[in-house]
Amino acid sequence: MRHRFIDFPTRNTSSSISEKTESNIGDHFRWKSIKQFLYISHAFASTTYSFDLFSKLLLVHAHLFEYIIYAILIGVSYMFMDFFIKQYTRRLDTCKALNPLMRGVSFGILLQTAIWTLLHASNLADAVRFVMVSLSRSPAWTKCYNISNVTCLSSQELILNCRNAMVTDFSNTSAHLSYARQFSSYDRNSLSMRLFVIAIVWICNFFVATITDSALLKLFKFSFLFGLFSTAFILIFLMFSTKYTTKAFYDIMNIKDGFNCKSVNLVTDPLGVGLIGAYDFGNLSPFLMVDNAVIIFALVFIMSAFARSMIVRVLYMHLNKCVNVKLIETPHYLLFAILPLSTEFMDAHKLFVLYIYLYLMAILVSCLAMFTSSISRLLHSEFRSVKNIYIVGLLCFLGFTLSLPLSIFTIKRRSGILYGLNVCTLYLGGFKVAIVMWIYGVQRFATDIQFCLGFKPTRFWMFLWAMLPVFILVVLIYKAIEIAHIEDPRSQITALVWTLITLFIVVIFNAKIIAKYILKNNLAGVFKSDPKYGPPELDDRKNRRNFNELYHSRQCKHECLILDEKYDCNHLPLMFKDHLASEPSSASSLTNIYDAGPSKKRTSSVIDVSILHMN
Repeated sequence: MRHRFIDFPTRNTSSSISEKTESNIGDHFRWKSIKQFLYISHAFASTTYSFDLFSKLLLVHAHLFEYIIYAILIGVSYMFMDFFIKQYTRRLDTCKALNPLMRGVSFGILLQTAIWTLLHASNLADAVRFVMVSLSRSPAWTKCYNISNVTCLSSQELILNCRNAMVTDFSNTSAHLSYARQFSSYDRNSLSMRLFVIAIVWICNFFVATITDSALLKLFKFSFLFGLFSTAFILIFLMFSTKYTTKAFYDIMNIKDGFNCKSVNLVTDPLGVGLIGAYDFGNLSPFLMVDNAVIIFALVFIMSAFARSMIVRVLYMHLNKCVNVKLIETPHYLLFAILPLSTEFMDAHKLFVLYIYLYLMAILVSCLAMFTSSISRLLHSEFRSVKNIYIVGLLCFLGFTLSLPLSIFTIKRRSGILYGLNVCTLYLGGFKVAIVMWIYGVQRFATDIQFCLGFKPTRFWMFLWAMLPVFILVVLIYKAIEIAHIEDPRSQITALVWTLITLFIVVIFNAKIIAKYILKNNLAGVFKSDPKYGPPELDDRKNRRNFNELYHSRQCKHECLILDEKYDCNHLPLMFKDHLASEPSSASSLTNIYDAGPSKKRTSSVIDVSILHMN
């Protein structure tokens, strides 16, 4: 078996944590790494489900203030924890060294990420088909077809009726019938077209997911910048071309409808709760302040989502003058039925059509590549004898095989899968946080952060981490009750089946681990972390075990030795500094495992397991 080792820089560094913090204090604020984190996280978080969060058109929506509260309580704290563990250990989620029970949870998380990837691939195929239809001079949603016993009004007839103050039900429009024809029809031509487009999507995804990390990061950067600037351009265009922009803003900010727990997954999914999470591709600084990076990402994501919601709200208000639109159940129906017709009532309607569907294609290509690459690297870390490119090929083949039956599922079946997916991600995310913060310990985790990054998390973060499993448990109970009250039996059965399959897999893995420790007469070992947990280098793990949190907290800004309990500086040389500096340093210490600049890259952020076994 050929092992792939990580290339470490060869410069000499001191193992003293104080010197590491002193010499690299500027690395904490390296904007290159923060920008890379934005590109990567945006690729992970941008889906069709996050296109419209605040316009209040969908059945499941969120108010801006409600979303910010959920993001603070659940989203950013979980993402901070999850990304720091990857940064600290250079491993993905199947790291059982943190706790043996983490292995079963990680494979459950892998299963949720796989079904989430299938949903994204199906939506990308639908977006490609819709773009192909949109390129014609008269798109399909503007024309009526001869269907017996069905009333149909084309877009031109709707505009004429609108001038005469006539209101039409949306179910009688050409857009609704075109949507049913493209996505709910099971004739031979429709199925052949779906099969062809899905095959193209997975073939292209194979080539994108197997390109170099630097090229993949450039794709993420293009997706982020294209989405940001195109949304800003369309929003500015609306401000100067329509009178509904101000009213749309006030409608979105209105809080009369109150808050609810239905929208919690609009926060948990983009921030990776219960999923594999953002993978850094070995391009971020080890001194990146993860808390700042996560907060900046959350702010940028919320602001861009708010701008998109403003655009959607304005388009809906133009349509609602003439067409009676009821509450929309799914984002899919909003994107491929409501919005295309609404653009016909706007000036430069082709511009809006191109914006919506080119935006969807750009973000979904990046998102699908991100998930495929993360799953393949996780599996490669478990099965080192199989090359990563073979794993990607197998994943793409399985994805193509499973995407076609998923694409012909009815809306009720898809809703059931989403219900089960939401419940399982909350359960797995809460269990993971409970393992880290309640079994491993909040204080130990905070000390890991202080050892690695040179700063200790505030009480705000520690409180959120300690209470996060409780928050998730409360929402999980609400979600379970919601499933029990689903009216449609098909959706309810699908949700329950998916939940039971996930629980079965997690229980099987964890039962096997517990039985292994019982046979060793070491049941207490289930609740302990492995000595090899932590930095990949043996010297860094020794330094972590000998790390004195109190000693480093009693240093003043002048680097003086503090002798009294009042923490006053005596402006004397640090007595132990020469002693620490004289210790032999490792050329591959923790300070060198990452590089902030794009010019120097390490091979992977996942350490080869063979190195750990040698230590």
